Amino acid sequence: MQPTASPAPDVSISQDLRHAASVLSKFYEELPVILTRLLTAGAAIIIGLLLLRLFRRLLNKHLRYRPGTTRRTMQQVETLRSLIGSVMSYLMYFFIALVVLRIFGVDLASLLAVAGIGSIALGFGAQSLVKDIISGMFLWMEGNITVGDIVTLANCTGKVEAMSLRTTTLRGTDGTLYAIPNGDIRTVACRSRGAIVAQVNITVAVGQDMMRAQQAITEECALLAARLGLAHTPTLYPAIAGDALRVTMRVECPCEPDECWALEREIRLSLYERLRKEEIKT
Repeated sequence: MQPTASPAPDVSISQDLRHAASVLSKFYEELPVILTRLLTAGAAIIIGLLLLRLFRRLLNKHLRYRPGTTRRTMQQVETLRSLIGSVMSYLMYFFIALVVLRIFGVDLASLLAVAGIGSIALGFGAQSLVKDIISGMFLWMEGNITVGDIVTLANCTGKVEAMSLRTTTLRGTDGTLYAIPNGDIRTVACRSRGAIVAQVNITVAVGQDMMRAQQAITEECALLAARLGLAHTPTLYPAIAGDALRVTMRVECPCEPDECWALEREIRLSLYERLRKEEIKT
């Protein structure tokens, strides 16, 4: 039996060249179509982004603060604007993606059918996303927090800067920005509802003249209220706790939520400075 002869090298090279020429020829023929689709897709993306920007401007124009509105109403308006903007962004990005796929000839019906089949498997991996969205909807409907509230969420404390269906954004007192998934929010501690009280604990060493210390603290609270122009004079609650070394006193003063931490620092500094001048050990 005679062995089969391999094709000559020059024949193989000529076949490769013909194949490459055929591919290039087909590419040049379809190049105008490809460029047209790219330009159309780019135009669709730009138009979609411009429409989204226009919608946000209209939203800011119509959902704005009216003269005489209360602080609470302003926060609710800001929350509603943040949520509507978030939902509209998601919808517009999804619509742009569908338009671009349609421009490039993707059969959306088949794609949606495949997506429907794959959604069962995808659902297991997207449980946290669905959880975040559902939790965000309940947070908004129940009105537990609004933009501008000072809250503690997931062990993070700060001022609510934005709310979306997926995350809630807080700005901490040190400037740190926290993006908290709504699904991780179990307990909401809000300091912007009802009366807010600045609380400062002052310790006085055992063996000091407690009546003299109380008198000094009371006088300093009155001076502090006059100096800062406070609506209420800080109130002293003496001997709320103690041990073998120190007695703890508490000073409280009603204030606005945004002023609470600053007022606590001012009270603490003033009282300890006054006790130092009175030579009362803390």
